[in-house]
Amino acid sequence: MKLPIRVNNLRLVLVLQVALPVLLLLGLVLGISFSAIGEFVEQRMQRDLRLVARTIHLPVSQALQRRDLAQLQNSMASVFSQAEVYGAYLFNAEGERLSSFGLVNPTRRQATEAIRKAHQGEFAQYEQIRGRRVYSFFMPIFDEFGRPNGLLQVTRRRSDIDNELASLRMLGWGAFTLVAVLMMLIISLAHQRAIGKPLNRILSSMKKVSAGHHQHRAIPQGPKELKQLAAGLNGMLDAIETAEKRERTQRRAREIMAERLRHSETMAALGQLSAGVAHELGAPLTVVDGRANRLLRRKLDPDMTRELNTIRDQILRMTSIVQQLLSFGRSSRNNKQALLVSNIVNRAVAAMADEGNTISQAASPDISFQADALSVEQALVNLMRNASQACPDKEVRVSWETENDNLFIHVDDAGSGIEKERRQEVFKPFVSSKQPGEGSGLGLAIVKRIMREHDGDVSLTDSPLGGARFTLRFSLNTPGGEA
Repeated sequence: MKLPIRVNNLRLVLVLQVALPVLLLLGLVLGISFSAIGEFVEQRMQRDLRLVARTIHLPVSQALQRRDLAQLQNSMASVFSQAEVYGAYLFNAEGERLSSFGLVNPTRRQATEAIRKAHQGEFAQYEQIRGRRVYSFFMPIFDEFGRPNGLLQVTRRRSDIDNELASLRMLGWGAFTLVAVLMMLIISLAHQRAIGKPLNRILSSMKKVSAGHHQHRAIPQGPKELKQLAAGLNGMLDAIETAEKRERTQRRAREIMAERLRHSETMAALGQLSAGVAHELGAPLTVVDGRANRLLRRKLDPDMTRELNTIRDQILRMTSIVQQLLSFGRSSRNNKQALLVSNIVNRAVAAMADEGNTISQAASPDISFQADALSVEQALVNLMRNASQACPDKEVRVSWETENDNLFIHVDDAGSGIEKERRQEVFKPFVSSKQPGEGSGLGLAIVKRIMREHDGDVSLTDSPLGGARFTLRFSLNTPGGEA
């Protein structure tokens, strides 16, 4: 079984499915027209021959009645001034040929048969005269009494008619071929200009996109359908790009969420460990401090007293570390309430004053926000303590402001500041810029944990005072907070 031919060229499709059916229809119409025109031409040529015969009929009839052979010959000879006439013959009533002009002459039998038919009137027929195919027109000649007196036969070659029809068909089919070629040429040029070039541009755009130029877009050109195709391609590329961006965003969000989850799990485990260690160390430290205190009540030499005081100082430092460990492992998210920022700042400044540190406050309008009072106070105390330790003899200042529905509390110092490459490390647990034995490295980690529990954050930048600026950000778009 023969498989159908697949046509995968648009130009060939246009030729086969558009131009070819049109040409076939035009050829059919032209063939039918040739048949009608051929019949018309044949009838016209036959009519012309009849007109020639009728033209000489009367002179020949009169010359025959007068027996004027010269006039008869002249009348018969005048027929050949017409190019269409092949032969002219005159017969008497008995079928004898009286005059003939032509290359071949009809036989006596043909003449007798024609005279017999002519009794019914003039007629025409196709016949062969000595092997030559001709068209003959016969007109009977009557005397003055109306009796048959002879027969006039005028002929024309059949080939003349056929050649005329053949020339007409050749001319028609030649014009048809020229029209077909012009149509193919016009279709080819129109396809190239209106379809080929825009399609090539679209294909070029698709190749560029497949080669990695994902930002490239096709320029809509050409007919409406091709513009829609280019627009559809651009829309598809935009949709793919949007989907890829969405996927990247979602993947990044999942990665951040997973990282936060791992960090939260790590911090939770670290908090539990810290709380456990602090709990186990709290009781022994209390016992040791109590025993050292009882020993100090006795009368001891100065060296022993100095050693016991040193022991109690170290116990006090260890107790502070235990409290920080307990604070690091404690959650405060269930104790949020509406607070005035001035009250929290004043309490933190007062706590620092008890430790012997002076903190200045910048004049700022009061604001209400939602938070856990003890946690926020602890965060501020940790920041103020770090700032005071960074510049013992210089200014430490606290201020606050609101912007874009957020509350920002700033703690500035006039110290030496913190290098930019270390600013993210200082918030990690047990990371400290102090000398070994001077800090636990939990203060800023506790601040970051507290701010995360309040859906805020803590940041470190350069201070206008020349040192470091720690900023706590609280969102005011929460119940109880100001918008």
